[in-house]
Amino acid sequence: MAEEEPFAARRILVAIDASAASLDALAAAASLAARLGSELAGLFVEDEDLLRLAALPFGDVFRSPGGERERLDRASAETVLRALASHAREALERTASSHRVACSFRVTRGRVVREVLAAADTADLVVLGAAGHGRPARGAIGDTARAAAARAAASVLLLARGARVGDGVVAVDDGTPVGARAVAAARRLAPEDRPPSIVCTSHGGTLALIDVIARLGPALVVLPPIASAAPGGVLDRLLATGVAVLLVR
Repeated sequence: MAEEEPFAARRILVAIDASAASLDALAAAASLAARLGSELAGLFVEDEDLLRLAALPFGDVFRSPGGERERLDRASAETVLRALASHAREALERTASSHRVACSFRVTRGRVVREVLAAADTADLVVLGAAGHGRPARGAIGDTARAAAARAAASVLLLARGARVGDGVVAVDDGTPVGARAVAAARRLAPEDRPPSIVCTSHGGTLALIDVIARLGPALVVLPPIASAAPGGVLDRLLATGVAVLLVR
């Protein structure tokens, strides 16, 4: 087993788009910021793709429930984005205040994946809801979450729909220095009266690993980047069980 490195996160980035998944991520990020003594950095991205769609002559949306068709134009899209950004800022400031942590908020415009990855370069930990808009299936991973899991330089915490970072932490140690860091992170995040369970693996199969973790029943699983972001990998299977997954860099 490699020597453990201390786990710290001075700056926690959370992307907020006012969806239920992003608000769950905000709550988890604020809780972690309070535990780790971190600054909470909120990010809202004005989606460039949405604005491009609004400029097209066939840019209509359908309201649910009811299915009413509504014309989407550039001006109305800008208004909606401003309102969502304001809601995101208020949610961040309210949540940060309740946890007594410092926070900052920034609005950028661009493609969501690109902007989140760029912001991750200045963070130690990125917290995201795993599901994207319009992905109701439990465990389904949105494009932003998948890209962050695969490409972000910072550690990434993904929350399945309805997941909470609470009691019960499992770390996977693959014998590498990053595996030791995963163990250190799990020890830092687990309750003092309930130390984390450590699963040691080198080249164990995905199904065997998932089975061991499922029997331990954690709320949070801490992994080195052995978990491929490709469909069918460890990450997908764990999120499908409804847990939170921290990928430690």
